[in-house]
This record gives sequence, structure tokens and C-alpha cells, in this order.
Amino acid sequence: MEKGPYLPDFLKGELALTIKTETISTRMMQFLYFSILISPWLPPIALLGTGIMALFSLRGKFPIKGWPETVFLGFIFLSIISWFFNVSWFLSIPVVVFPVVLFGLYYLLAVWIKHLKWTWKKIEGLYIQFLFLGIYSAVVTILQRIGWIPSYKADWTIFLGYYPLLQSQSIRSVGFTTNSNLTAAILVCLALISIYAMSVLDGKWKRAGALGLFFLFGVAIWCTGSRGAWVGLIVGLLVQVWMTGNRRRTVGILFGLLLLGIAAYINRNLIPRSETLVSTAKVRLFVWEKAFEIFQDNWLVGVLPLHFGEVFEQYTGEYLYHAHNILLGVAAEYGIFGLIIFTALIFITLVRARRWRKMAVEKKEKRLAGMLSSLLVAMMGHGMYDYPIISPQVGILFMLSIIFIHAQYEQKCLSLRQSESRG
Repeated sequence: MEKGPYLPDFLKGELALTIKTETISTRMMQFLYFSILISPWLPPIALLGTGIMALFSLRGKFPIKGWPETVFLGFIFLSIISWFFNVSWFLSIPVVVFPVVLFGLYYLLAVWIKHLKWTWKKIEGLYIQFLFLGIYSAVVTILQRIGWIPSYKADWTIFLGYYPLLQSQSIRSVGFTTNSNLTAAILVCLALISIYAMSVLDGKWKRAGALGLFFLFGVAIWCTGSRGAWVGLIVGLLVQVWMTGNRRRTVGILFGLLLLGIAAYINRNLIPRSETLVSTAKVRLFVWEKAFEIFQDNWLVGVLPLHFGEVFEQYTGEYLYHAHNILLGVAAEYGIFGLIIFTALIFITLVRARRWRKMAVEKKEKRLAGMLSSLLVAMMGHGMYDYPIISPQVGILFMLSIIFIHAQYEQKCLSLRQSESRG
């Protein structure tokens, strides 16, 4: 029997420590993803855990330049400036604390993920695991619609997100996020991941199962009664068409879903909600008009999240948490500079995703770039009708897509350019 190469004891210790650190990092990342599907209260805890791990593992290596790190630091700076112009409190806590902590944790998450230097195959495995755990989320949403899962107020229903905390009681399923639109946003992402899984899983039965999951998530989205979710799903599929080679199957699904989405928009009976499209549109237009007025009056520094509701109440006499539109929400909450750096982040991320896809050799890696881009675009498409990323449960999933795209781009493209310049 051949023996492996001899390693000194100190090298064995370092190797064991490296393996242990990688295992802990993997488990922490899995917990971060899985927490999104389990409870609306777990993702902030998981994000805090990754932040603490980053502080200890990075040992003071915190870059200021880079995408998306600079953007997150920019939002921290804008939040502090905005609060000095609009001093406000939430639960006796300065409002500025919430965005500063949140973007600070996003910054640490980005630096930590880049430090891990995961291969695309490891990212692929993480999203496939996320997809199959998502079956729980779809089943909960569907069973809640038919009345098999309670939505009454109790500690355990609030913890699991079954009770509608952020909306009134209705026939719409709130799923596992306490809100129908937030649940729909996550289900859209799961549906897009299932389309991706159809092209990367080996074996006909696995691919057929992924297709079945797509329709399962589609039924669950219908149960939420969200109209904006269908818009997000359609534009997300458009991106998958744009960035994958197997276009016929995706185009067929796209046109079928497009017809279903149009029918759902114009026919009240096809979607489980009491409001008609016209009545919902009137409310949205009113909210967007007032949000734009808030932006016009606070265009330089914004009014910050949470404080937006108080300002909206001053304008209308009614309290509303957010602007029901991502771009209007960012503009009203962080001002013109916040809107500029946010739109720049989205644009640069999609450009880098396309370049990463071109640099990738294997087809599965190319489709991973397309899938992550589709998640980003889908949540932006849904965000034209709502503001789901303001919730950590959806926002973390949104930011993870952005961070992984930039991390893989830098590993593939920037490292290659640096090696060519040295050569």
C-alpha cells in the first residue's frame, strides 16, 4: 500500500484548520440560504452570524474600493448624512441605525464571500440545495390557500411567517414571510432556479423533476395573488433566454407564461384576490405619486427607510411602510445619490455577469451566470410594482446574487487580465 507524502506536524495542523474553517463557512452559508425559507426572523440572525465570522476571519482586510463593497459603504455614508437632516426614531432607536447595520452586514458578507473564493460548482450546489428546500415553501403557501395551514395569530405562526403581519387578512396566502408579495418574490426566484436546474442536472428524471418543481412554484405564486410576481418571472425568463444556449424549451415556457400572465392581469377570477386590476392600479398610482413628491421635497439626502412611513402619513394622513416601487423607494429614502449608485450597481452587475458568462468554458457555468442574472432582473421587475428587497428575507437573496456575480467575475476575468499584464 502506497503512503502519501510526508507532512510535518505543523503543516498537518494548518491543513486541518483550513478544512475546518471551510466546513464552518459552508455550513454558515447554507444556514443563511435556508433561513430565508424557514422564517422571516432567521435571515437577520444568519446575516449577523456571517458578519461576525467575517470580522474574525478577515483579520482587518476590509477594502474600500470594489463592487459592490463601495456601494454598500456609500449607502452607509448617505444614511448618516440623511439622518442629520431628518432626525427620526423607530422604537426609541435612531432610524439611521437600521440601514447602517444592514448595509454594514452586506459589506462584510461581500468581503467574506470574495475571501472564500468559492468555485462556480460550489455555488451551483448551494442553489440546487436551496431549490429542493424550497419545496417546503411552496407546499406551505399552497396548503395555506386551501385552509390546511392556519394563519391565526400565535407565537409559532408569527415566527414561521404564517400570520399576515404586514397586510390585512384576505384570501391570499402569505406563505412563510408574513406577506404575500414577499413570499411571491422568493417563489419567483425558486421557479427561475428550477429552470436553471433543468439544464444542469444529469438524467432525464431529474430534469423532469425540475420541470415539475417549476409548475409547483407557479401554483404557489398563484396562491399569493401577486400580480407583480408574474412580471418578475417573465422578465427573469427573458434573461435566461438571453444567456442560455438551449432556447427553444425556455422560449416555449416563456410564451406560455406570458399568455397566463396577461390573462391573470385582465381577468379577476384567475387570481385569488378580491381587488380588481383597475382598483389596485389606482392605489399604486396614488402611492407612486406621493412617493415622487417626497423625493422631490427631499431629493438630496432622502428620508431613510422606516421614516418614509411617517413622512407619507404627513402627506396623506395614512401610514405606509414603503413606496411599492424599488426605484422610487430608493430615491425617496436615500435621495438622488442613492438612486444613482443603486442603478449603477445593477448596471455594472449585469455587465459583469455577461462578461463572466463569455469567459466561462463549461456550459453549466455559463448557465449559472444566466440564472444569477435572472434572479436579479426578476426581483427588479417585481420591484416595479412593489419593494420586496426592503425586507431582509428577500433583500439578502437579492444581494447574494449580486455578490456572487462580482466574486466570480473577479476570479475569472480580473485575475486573467492581471496574469496577462504580468506576462
